[in-house]
Amino acid sequence: MEINFVLPGNSNLPIGGNKIIYQYANELSSRGHQVTLTFLFDLRTNKLRFFCKYLLRNQIIKRSSSHKHEITWFSLNKEIKIKFDVIFLSELIDADVVIATEARTTKVVSKLNKKKGRKYYFIQNYETWTFNENIEKLNNTFKLGLNNIVISKDLQKKVSKVAGKKATYIPNFYNPNEFYIDNSIKSRKNIVSLLCHSQKTKRTKFGLEILAEVKKQIPDLQVQLFGITPPEEECADYVNYTNNASIKELRKDIYGISKIYLLASELEGWGLTGMEAQACGAALVSGRIGGVTEYATDDNSVLVDPYKKEEYVNAIVSLLRNDERRTALVEYSQKMLKQFTLKNSSDKLEKILEIK
Repeated sequence: MEINFVLPGNSNLPIGGNKIIYQYANELSSRGHQVTLTFLFDLRTNKLRFFCKYLLRNQIIKRSSSHKHEITWFSLNKEIKIKFDVIFLSELIDADVVIATEARTTKVVSKLNKKKGRKYYFIQNYETWTFNENIEKLNNTFKLGLNNIVISKDLQKKVSKVAGKKATYIPNFYNPNEFYIDNSIKSRKNIVSLLCHSQKTKRTKFGLEILAEVKKQIPDLQVQLFGITPPEEECADYVNYTNNASIKELRKDIYGISKIYLLASELEGWGLTGMEAQACGAALVSGRIGGVTEYATDDNSVLVDPYKKEEYVNAIVSLLRNDERRTALVEYSQKMLKQFTLKNSSDKLEKILEIK
């Protein structure tokens, strides 16, 4: 089967949603399918497309940093075809299946003719930020007639209600060969890790405010902050920031030394970092929000009201002072995570895509 994943412009930066697509691409390729990754140039009007195509080809203007022609942070199978900066519909390959992977790619996929493949929309989050908070415009992407696939039951409810047709649910997964316990969970210092992200819904600033309150009660607290965009403001001396951390750094030097991972988001499609941190032996403290609750329960995490700072603070302080409870959560999460595998999810995706 010929499968074409359609993505926005390639920045060549580690992005959780892209990583999921790349892992599916590798797995489907290894199963004998011909897989193509098509990155769009993201231009709005036909006239602008023609003009910019001319300028680009004649090197009058240069591509921006968000339009790289290489993927170096993830290892893709050599058999996978990659097309960068695609502008015209005619440039997309003929395939059996074509999959929009983000809200900005749906309009392009919806306009394709039948030769380009059966049309799907792989939805990894309720992307409120994509169209400048224009929720109506976002909801319209679910009503384009594409076959909607979602990664969480929370998303399934939202998308199905808007589209008027039930979306197909396929849970996410993690790679146990990348994320696992590399350091003892019992001898860790009072370290909490936190994602640094420019997206408002990730609430990095809120997370740092929570940890500042924790510091008042746990004087030896240290924070491991990581991301692909440095924090906007200068951090306190107990906060160490790692830019563009590798898988090994995450496993050994961030998740792997943390007693707790704080997921401060108010909105997640899944919350991959929480699952990764659990796999590396950190106890998860998170708001009780859709997506995260696919893998985080009261048996393997501490879930709080996402809008009550004091609940986060109390949960973190309590776990830092109670190693027995913390290690029990970690041990239970290790058992729970075994069900979230690339093979299981790919089996479901393959079955869905082969329905004619």
